[in-house]
Amino acid sequence: MKMERNLRHFVVLLQMPTTMLKPAFQIEVSNISDEEMLQSRLLVEVNGSSCTYVLLNQRNMSPLVVKYFQLELPKGVSLTETLQDIVSSDNLLQRPVKETILIYNFPESSLIPEAVFAMDTNREIIDTLHGNLQKGLILTEKIPWWELFNVYRISPDLHQLLQHNFASGMYWHYYSLLLKSYKMFDSAEREDCIKVIFYSDKMVALIVREGKVQLVQTFSYHDSKDVAYYLLNCCHQIGLNQDSVRVLVGGLIDRQSALSEELHKYFLQVQFEGIDESIRVTDELKELPLHYFSSLLKMAVCA
Repeated sequence: MKMERNLRHFVVLLQMPTTMLKPAFQIEVSNISDEEMLQSRLLVEVNGSSCTYVLLNQRNMSPLVVKYFQLELPKGVSLTETLQDIVSSDNLLQRPVKETILIYNFPESSLIPEAVFAMDTNREIIDTLHGNLQKGLILTEKIPWWELFNVYRISPDLHQLLQHNFASGMYWHYYSLLLKSYKMFDSAEREDCIKVIFYSDKMVALIVREGKVQLVQTFSYHDSKDVAYYLLNCCHQIGLNQDSVRVLVGGLIDRQSALSEELHKYFLQVQFEGIDESIRVTDELKELPLHYFSSLLKMAVCA
């Protein structure tokens, strides 16, 4: 009997997470009250290599929390299991909020003009463009102000996990909210613009010519030369002038980095994304470069 109890104890220990994943960076206001939580919108972005969430108090437009987790999945551990560990071990994610927005940032997406959209062709379009080895869940949403639908594929296990933990959450694809927030905060009439959000191993590029969307795509990269090649090739294919096009950058890029130098070498109109004036810039926010998370905060406002 003693050996059996010890064996059961050993099995339980094996099932427990061996380490608690810590945020790569975080900003958090101390002593957030229940009242403040219930005034706030929680926005969670999930992709294959990171998870970020922001908590925005909608009453005074003040960000209370920004947390970024870099996901380096051990062999045999799935993305869903890692995210479950994050959600279950983060006390803030257990507390009630006013509303929750969940963003899927995965590249298996297609933007379809409203005039030719047909619900019964969604899976066929995704399978044709992105392959059919993964039999995922197909979701669809209309993008406000753009006369476009976004059709995309995600993991059913991931969707079930988020539904279980955030039962009243609303779901968007990253591309959809990127377009919506661009229209609300960044666009100018008939402008040529490349908006790029950087991650540690990839970038999401939104390309607009004369005020019309030409491309939204995720590119994996290894170094700054890859980034320059992709963006210059996009300019060539779409017919943008690299000297006059506005290049708006955000995410994980430092102003003094080799990546920044490479962008300035080939483009004359490079700007780092700022926080919109509608969002209150707190002392806590100033601890990190604002362009690291400005795009997500804009999404939290307009979602």
